[in-house]
Amino acid sequence: MAREHAAPSLTLNIHADPNSVQAAFLRRAMSALERISANASAKTLADALAAPTDAGSLAQLLSRSDILGSAVTDLDPLVPALARNVEHRQRLLKLAGGVLSADEAGRILGITRQAVDKRRRSNTMLAVREGGDWRYPACQLNEGEVIAGIADVVRGLASAGPWATLDFLLAPDTVLGGRSPLEALRHGEVDAVLRLVRADGSDGFA
Repeated sequence: MAREHAAPSLTLNIHADPNSVQAAFLRRAMSALERISANASAKTLADALAAPTDAGSLAQLLSRSDILGSAVTDLDPLVPALARNVEHRQRLLKLAGGVLSADEAGRILGITRQAVDKRRRSNTMLAVREGGDWRYPACQLNEGEVIAGIADVVRGLASAGPWATLDFLLAPDTVLGGRSPLEALRHGEVDAVLRLVRADGSDGFA
């Protein structure tokens, strides 16, 4: 008769003060992950591991209410929805070709970091919040320049927020023949994209 083996316990190597907020958070997070992974099938875990980032792997698991269990979703029903949002943002960043720091974007554009930040503040370049810093989707740059029309899109959708703007730029649209607004801008079709901006600008998504 085969013996049942208990799942190995996750361990932490916490270098900070064990009584610190960081240590307390890590203990709580690892405890939750132990419970979630115990309820997940091997296929579900493999699918999560296939995500390109650590955050993406976690988001895939947390977006599954069947894995979290009713005890968790009853207490905090927003957890799966928030996780799906994180997962969607990870997919957007992958489609965008990754993100650049202000220094990296400045080197490509031949300007200073301060000038890049000024463009972000004036809504002439797209930047999204990642962690505690602003990051610039690489897809808006081409041959050392910001693609023509990007500034108009960013300004036109400023009230919707930067993530919604990135979503808009990368989503295929039937009006554009199944191409994304970004693809259309790359082909110089600024007017067609701006008509979509005016149509979508009143939706107020974030």
